[in-house]
Amino acid sequence: MQRVLVVEDSKVVQQVLRHLSAQYLDVEVDFAWSLSECQQYVEKHNYSLALVDLTLPDAPNGEVAKFTLSNAIPTVVLTSKIDEYKRQQMLELGVIDYVIKDNRDSYHYAIKLVAQLLRNEGCKALVADDSKLSRSLMKQMLEKQLFDVTDAQDGQQALEIIKNNPNIKLLMTDYAMPLMDGFELVKAVRNFRGRDDLAIIGLSGAGKHGLSARFIKYGANDFLTKPFMNEEFHCRVMQTMEQLSLIADIKESAYRDYLTGMYNRRYFYQYAEQLLKKQQHNTLALLDIDFFKSINDTLGHEAGDQALKQVATLIKTTFSKFTVARVGGEEFAIILDDIDTARGREYLEGFRKKLAKYEFIIDEKPHSITISIGVADFQNTDLTQAMRVADAALYEAKNKGRNCVV
Repeated sequence: MQRVLVVEDSKVVQQVLRHLSAQYLDVEVDFAWSLSECQQYVEKHNYSLALVDLTLPDAPNGEVAKFTLSNAIPTVVLTSKIDEYKRQQMLELGVIDYVIKDNRDSYHYAIKLVAQLLRNEGCKALVADDSKLSRSLMKQMLEKQLFDVTDAQDGQQALEIIKNNPNIKLLMTDYAMPLMDGFELVKAVRNFRGRDDLAIIGLSGAGKHGLSARFIKYGANDFLTKPFMNEEFHCRVMQTMEQLSLIADIKESAYRDYLTGMYNRRYFYQYAEQLLKKQQHNTLALLDIDFFKSINDTLGHEAGDQALKQVATLIKTTFSKFTVARVGGEEFAIILDDIDTARGREYLEGFRKKLAKYEFIIDEKPHSITISIGVADFQNTDLTQAMRVADAALYEAKNKGRNCVV
């Protein structure tokens, strides 16, 4: 489980960082005021990352960064001023990056940097370069940013690695390589991996005019000229990965129901169509809350929303291994992957009984809710037909008196 340690002695700055952490970091965050308190926290917990002030009352010369790094905690430094000597000192220490504390936006940048680094942890990256020294240097720099890095010595090898590893999210590729150059590699990769799925940063030596534009036209997200400064490399990679994360977040929000947090009808239909292309046996179920209109009419729409959210939570926790979605007002859908209709009915019957006994709290008062369920076989058919069968079964369940599985 990821956890972050922030060490800052300024009350005002720490307050700002606490506020921004609550906004951007979905992990446990501990705040320390001094080196001694930092040491106490490190004794108790394992940390994925540390954000530390370079100058503290009991550690005026960067001792806190040395301490966190000595405990194998990747570290980002906050500093009020920077000169070339201090910059070199921090880079030699092995910090990931430094942030200069000169305005509120710098704290915003620091926390967003921490958020992206946490997303990078375990994320797969590939470095393609025919220079062993260059590959080794970039591999070290990316590992410092918490990536899981693989390398390739030419374009053909890199292409095979990407084909066999769909989880790779970042490709750093040099232009001049034997067998297949950077341009050809980017064009080949873009045939099966889009810009919003795999980030590509092109690389080339100084003096090669027009390469940056050509790289980007062929499908790269960004370009770096060698030799590059540590900070430039770091910023380009972080900004590129942040854009990838933002696109993923937008896609995810487009597929989510705003009220329940479940997948919505759009996602459900796309996912179901993909399943139809596979040969495994699946079961489709439509679930509808009984007498939901009476909840809205007698208790109000806010109470109805409470009921929907609680039913959705129960569905999500019970069927956490399967795809569930809200496909209508009080209607939900479940695809039981690789489960035949007989077993699917058993699962759903057990859930129906569980829900009927569950005590829902609506407007701070206990309420009972039941559901009707229609089940259909989901193999060797199209989605429209499967939905029609499940909907007919649901309609029959309603006609039979509700609170049953058909």
